[in-house]
Amino acid sequence: MKWFQPKSALFWAYCLISFLGLAGLVLQLAPVAALTWRDILVGLPFTLATLLVFGWLVLHLDRLRARRRIRTPLVMGFLWGALAGPGIAMFANDNNMRIIENLAGDAFAIDWQAPISAAIVEEAVKGIGVFAVAWLARPLLNRPMHGLLLGGCTGLGFQVVENITYSANAGLLSAQDNSATAVLVGIVRLLTGITSHWMLTALAGIGIVLAVARSDWPAGRRALVFVVFYLLGAALHFGWDAPSPANIPVGSILARTILYILIFAAVYTWVVHTERQWFRAVVNWAVTRGIAPAGELSTLISRRSRRRARKAEQLSGQYNRRHQVQRQRVLLDWVQDTGAGSGIRIPV
Repeated sequence: MKWFQPKSALFWAYCLISFLGLAGLVLQLAPVAALTWRDILVGLPFTLATLLVFGWLVLHLDRLRARRRIRTPLVMGFLWGALAGPGIAMFANDNNMRIIENLAGDAFAIDWQAPISAAIVEEAVKGIGVFAVAWLARPLLNRPMHGLLLGGCTGLGFQVVENITYSANAGLLSAQDNSATAVLVGIVRLLTGITSHWMLTALAGIGIVLAVARSDWPAGRRALVFVVFYLLGAALHFGWDAPSPANIPVGSILARTILYILIFAAVYTWVVHTERQWFRAVVNWAVTRGIAPAGELSTLISRRSRRRARKAEQLSGQYNRRHQVQRQRVLLDWVQDTGAGSGIRIPV
């Protein structure tokens, strides 16, 4: 996929909204940043750590190198999350929270305006970006893992820039002119990042990509898949921002973290299962057509099986680990390329 698609109106809409979102973010954040720029600098190491840690995690979830063919969509998703998302979300959240306060009163708004608005606005703006990229890259994106990776990268872009805004606002919360608050905010944001935007949008992305790409499914099934996964991400966002019981704030955060990891693990287990189904189907398709032998390809199905294959070769007396790892990656990439042209789609 080429990132530059001048004949596509959706591509130009993507570019325009990304630019306007960035401009909006700068205009809204500049007055605060002028006062708290030291806190932003203090928070940058934590922001960079967020990018590296959770960027590695998102890519590590890809067991069979599905990312190899969709690098451009993943970059476009990340850029949408970083450029378009935060600026639009800041503006919309401010207005939404005032509406909720006017409709429901101050007492209700204190506890519930933030989770309601964030679950609606932030998930919507990230979801729109995932949809736009998925539509532009329809020939490439058609499996649950594709949706998880695209959603994860889009959410990560939003998460990284949101951390910068939290660092900027941290200085306004400090009575003394020091950076202790910014350090504390950076640590908390990094530690709780495991259940943040990358995870929420990864879940939503599965439904969005399948709804866009699976034209072979009935419209009702595509709509159902979209609704289930998108609302799951939005519901988890609402639940995370909802107020904790006054007597167990830390315990509540820990319980939510464990629950969210378990929910994501259950969904991820299904995604990995579909990836392995697809991989086996592609290998069988290639073998029956005489394109490739089955033996070595069948050892690539998991990281464990690849390690076993390398160990078996080591015992044979002829072994170069670097060359063997590289060969396995080449074969995995070959299966990804071959599978793209096979027309095989999983789940059926």
